[in-house]
Amino acid sequence: MKISLIQENLAKALLYINKAVSSRPNIPILANVLLETEKGKLKLSATNLDIGISTWIGATVAEEGKITVSAKMLSDFVNSLKSGKIELLQQGQTLVVKSVDNIAEFYIIPAEDFPRVPQVEGNPLLEIDSTTLSETFTKTAFAASNDESRPVLTGLLFKGSKKRLTIVGVDGFRLSKKEIMLEEDLGSKEFEEIVPARAVSEVESLIKDMTGKNDKVQVYLLGNKNQMLFKIGDVELSTRLIEGKFPEYDNILPKDYKFECKVEKAGLNDMLKVVSIFARNVVGNKTKFKIDGSESKLKLSTSVVDIGNNESEITVKELDGEDFETAFNVKFLQDMVNIMTSEIITFQTNGPTAPGVFLDPKDKNFIHVVMPMRVE
Repeated sequence: MKISLIQENLAKALLYINKAVSSRPNIPILANVLLETEKGKLKLSATNLDIGISTWIGATVAEEGKITVSAKMLSDFVNSLKSGKIELLQQGQTLVVKSVDNIAEFYIIPAEDFPRVPQVEGNPLLEIDSTTLSETFTKTAFAASNDESRPVLTGLLFKGSKKRLTIVGVDGFRLSKKEIMLEEDLGSKEFEEIVPARAVSEVESLIKDMTGKNDKVQVYLLGNKNQMLFKIGDVELSTRLIEGKFPEYDNILPKDYKFECKVEKAGLNDMLKVVSIFARNVVGNKTKFKIDGSESKLKLSTSVVDIGNNESEITVKELDGEDFETAFNVKFLQDMVNIMTSEIITFQTNGPTAPGVFLDPKDKNFIHVVMPMRVE
């Protein structure tokens, strides 16, 4: 291999592929990046066997080649170089990287030992506006579980039907559901898959780093390989899908409500910051959640044994229903507030023991549900 290319381009490409590099791999080569020349470009690939990322950058190829070297070391070295042209040259079992005033050698592990990273096959399953997809991931991925003992809950449900893509995250205590209207009808390509939340978060990060307002993300389902691939510009991220049956989330979503009110997002956020000081000392981060209809107030209160207590309140609007009291996990409420785009949040419920529903008036295709806690 002998190529020359621009330092900035290589540094950016290494930043992207490092998202898939194993920090503590069981197999040494998984800490490496695969470098290979392809059609006058340099292709970089990395994988941790769950997620794979590939990207292409322009290069002047004097000699073809295919090698692997330490991803972190190469990235750190390239980032430390001045901008401008650099050269990559294979000499025996080392890769020499030269710039105007620096040179380094990296030991090679043969490319033949590197696992195959999935690539685009056939036509995309669907194509989605990048901004819309990123916002959807923001509103759903946080609700997935971190409990590896229940794998299906660590992923997001992707359900495509006709001209609609539904994405759902649920961890047993809360649920986030967002629908995207597609430009083209899926027809016979309807699907239902569980995609790891971690992979979704990496796709979201890539979209924010790479795309403009009118860019598209192409999504591929890779045959019988149990893989989904997201193509964002010149970057492809593939991920293993999670096998299993996703919870029947429709059973959690209330069909109607007996109580409704609206609350200002900023005021609720400020109140939750105060209440969380006490709630974080309580099992489950629990706070009492009380609606006082006569005063049109939402009151949050927490009592900590041998420490103290706190009560905060905020005015609610358009209150419809009787007084009631329940309890919620404060962190769950904070997570919900952080992903709302409207300055007003709508709250609905069927009563103290029923799920709490939080709606964003600016997004009619989004719903977030938090399960209540026992009031003692």
